[in-house]
Amino acid sequence: MRMRDLRPDMFTKRGGDRCVHVARVLQRYLDGDLDEPTRARVAGHLAVCRRCGLDEAAYRDIKASLALHGDTVPAEQIDRLRAFAATLTTNPPSTDPQ
Repeated sequence: MRMRDLRPDMFTKRGGDRCVHVARVLQRYLDGDLDEPTRARVAGHLAVCRRCGLDEAAYRDIKASLALHGDTVPAEQIDRLRAFAATLTTNPPSTDPQ
């Protein structure tokens, strides 16, 4: 499927939040750094969007692993992980299989 074949509302869930917006604020949501109205909209979106819910679970797993092993993970690897996470929020992966 090509991006042009997608309906414009395909990734819009109840409450009007789009997956792209949620992806941009997901880390701040998990860190508790959002204002209450934004936090509530993200939580509502996560409750109904399987794709974003899976992203949330992956981030929570990464955070839990780092919390358990944070003192044994080399700083260089943590920096690479942070850089990778930053690219995900600014350049979401293409859904075009080509």
